[in-house]
Amino acid sequence: MTDQSDDVPAERPRLVTGRFLLATGVNFGFALVFYMLITGMAVYATEQFGSGDTAAGFAASAFVVGALLGRILSGKYSDHLGRRRSILVCLVIYTAVSALYLVADSYELLVAMRLTHGMAFGFGQTALTAGVFAMIPASRRGEGSGYYTMPIALAPAIGPAIAIQLSAAVGFWAMFVAATTFSGLALLGALFLRPPEVSPTPMTWRQKLVLRPGEILYPRAFPIALVMMLLGMAFASVIAFLHGFGRAEGMLEAASTFFLVYAVAMLIARVLTGRIQDRFGDNAAMYPCLALYVVGMVLLTWSPHPTAIIAAGVLTGFGFGSLLPVLQAVVAAQAERGRVSIAVSTFFILLDLGFGVAPLALGMLVEAFGYREMFAACTLVVALASVLYWILHGRHDVRQGTPRRRPGRT
Repeated sequence: MTDQSDDVPAERPRLVTGRFLLATGVNFGFALVFYMLITGMAVYATEQFGSGDTAAGFAASAFVVGALLGRILSGKYSDHLGRRRSILVCLVIYTAVSALYLVADSYELLVAMRLTHGMAFGFGQTALTAGVFAMIPASRRGEGSGYYTMPIALAPAIGPAIAIQLSAAVGFWAMFVAATTFSGLALLGALFLRPPEVSPTPMTWRQKLVLRPGEILYPRAFPIALVMMLLGMAFASVIAFLHGFGRAEGMLEAASTFFLVYAVAMLIARVLTGRIQDRFGDNAAMYPCLALYVVGMVLLTWSPHPTAIIAAGVLTGFGFGSLLPVLQAVVAAQAERGRVSIAVSTFFILLDLGFGVAPLALGMLVEAFGYREMFAACTLVVALASVLYWILHGRHDVRQGTPRRRPGRT
């Protein structure tokens, strides 16, 4: 006689809780301020301090340099300080610097503030993300990663729009007031956030002050982080040069629409791919996304008319838009207990490095050959990253093509 309880699927562990939603909102606040200020900062530096193009560009990108340093430090020290304390301290700094832009009276001070702002962002967001992955049930890690990063898809669309509208209609001071307001709201939300904490290994003061390579980069996370870096470098070409490409080709409106349809496709895709990853394995989510990403980049390279650019936006939204949470979930799943913070830090260090280096290298390609040739080179990078994923992880995925079984009859 069969035990009928075997026929009843086990209840899925709860994913969307109050503190999960709160953490997602705090992360959105981090990202929104980042995209607001990176959009308007170069123009502000030029108008306010008479900076040249190179200096103005560094005023914008200095934030990324600071964020990279913050992530390096966060991997080790966020667990020692405590995740909640790290998030709160960083958001206090994040809010304060947003307000202090209003009184910056020199270019040098502005750059110093951008570096500090970026460090608070990198340290705090890494601690927050590690805490979120500690909240997510292991069996729903892919789905949870998708939900957690979903609002971040809106930040690249909303942030620049707010910055452009406020600076044009009122002035740059209004942009800084808005950034201070959003940072303050994120800080207010973080006051009620209680992320899971870990008990760090006891250390002497000497051990705490010395930062060893193993406390910056987590070897087990490095292969997946390397794949994400290459994928991010290719998409950096779109962020950095699509506007110029659209202007040069007489398709500027389509280039602007690209990011709108990209954001919508990303929102849809992140719900679906997370569930696919949890049920069928990493490869089942990765390979379709990689294929769509390649096709989208091919279409963008070819793009004989505006419709092709918009279609490329949809394909890259479903493709690249889903890859970050999928690979982030892989890294978190591979990390040993107590090493999630360093694993997440490693992932974002390489991603930030790719985004930071790519515009310089790709700009040289544009100058030497042209936009289409540069996009074609980035398409090859995506194809290379796909092969690298298979070599480093895909062929070892034990759940390839095999769903995670719920408790039931064997």
